[in-house]
Amino acid sequence: MWICSRCQTANKDGHTQCVECSAPRNARRFGAGTPVPMPSVQTAAPERRIQPPVSRETPPPSARRSVQPPAESVGPSSRMPGGFVRLAGLLMCLLLPLLVLLLAVIRFDAIHPVITSIYFKPGAAVPPFISYLAYSVSALAAILLSMAPGLSLWALGRLTGGLRRR
Repeated sequence: MWICSRCQTANKDGHTQCVECSAPRNARRFGAGTPVPMPSVQTAAPERRIQPPVSRETPPPSARRSVQPPAESVGPSSRMPGGFVRLAGLLMCLLLPLLVLLLAVIRFDAIHPVITSIYFKPGAAVPPFISYLAYSVSALAAILLSMAPGLSLWALGRLTGGLRRR
């Protein structure tokens, strides 16, 4: 153990600097270098922390009552970031597919010939079951594709919340 000549702190032998004030180890103890003048350090008594007295008047909390956490204040800092973007994404994810489904049902007469001409040669004898199946598969693909913007907005809102927490 060695004593720092600047702040009078006891340090371990392995330390080359004082852990309190970062002063270099005094070389005069080992017979080399110039001695460092002793500072005039006044030692103060350590602070005493006073603990509040335990009052015997209040009964201990019963085990039956559940401890409720304090209510958090609702303000701009406690609100989850990206909440509006996530809500808009969920609404788009629900409403756009419904709109596409409504369009596929209402405009069946106009869209069905276009879809069958994409899959089959014009004028070919196609059973009605197969043409309806092709139309249904195309409508399902359109419904799934219409969910993409809503899902991307929802993911963007989640990403914003994750980046804000870091």
